[in-house]
Amino acid sequence: MKITMVLTISLMIGSAAMAAEPEPGRTDGPEGSELGKGGYRSWRTPGQFFVEGTFGAAAVDFEAKDPSLNTSETDLVSGLNVGYLLDDHIGLHLAFSHISSDQAANLYGIGIRNSLGLEPFNYFFTLDAELYSPDGGSSRFGVAPGVGAEMVLNDRLQVGLRFQHDFIFDDNTISINRFTTRLQFKF
Repeated sequence: MKITMVLTISLMIGSAAMAAEPEPGRTDGPEGSELGKGGYRSWRTPGQFFVEGTFGAAAVDFEAKDPSLNTSETDLVSGLNVGYLLDDHIGLHLAFSHISSDQAANLYGIGIRNSLGLEPFNYFFTLDAELYSPDGGSSRFGVAPGVGAEMVLNDRLQVGLRFQHDFIFDDNTISINRFTTRLQFKF
């Protein structure tokens, strides 16, 4: 009885040790011999947080029902996005941008992004739901599609350019064209 228990426990411990993931190695040999070998030492599981800073120019066009009130101004814009990549291609993000100078407005957004990773370059599309909040007026809802390209510097750092057009829903027509540079860090 004791010998049977010792053998059973030994077999369980031995099979658990054999089930552990082996170290990456070569996969030379016939088909099927690569089981338990190969792989990437720095492979990550899906899901990764990121933070990115943006800086550029924003052209704000305001077209009122009275043509004498129409304005178009270009100012500096800066922002910060924080997000989570569900996998290498789809991500969710929260965004904050501030348009400085005479227009002084904040943009708060939540959105999705789709990346087409073709390293060393990456192309992406975004779609944000936004709250346009000028300092001297009431807040308005908007939608902001965007497109961009970036260069992958390493597995954590990317730098690139983005264009985003904001459609602000109001009685008057308000549109914002943003051209920004961006620096993204994944952790």
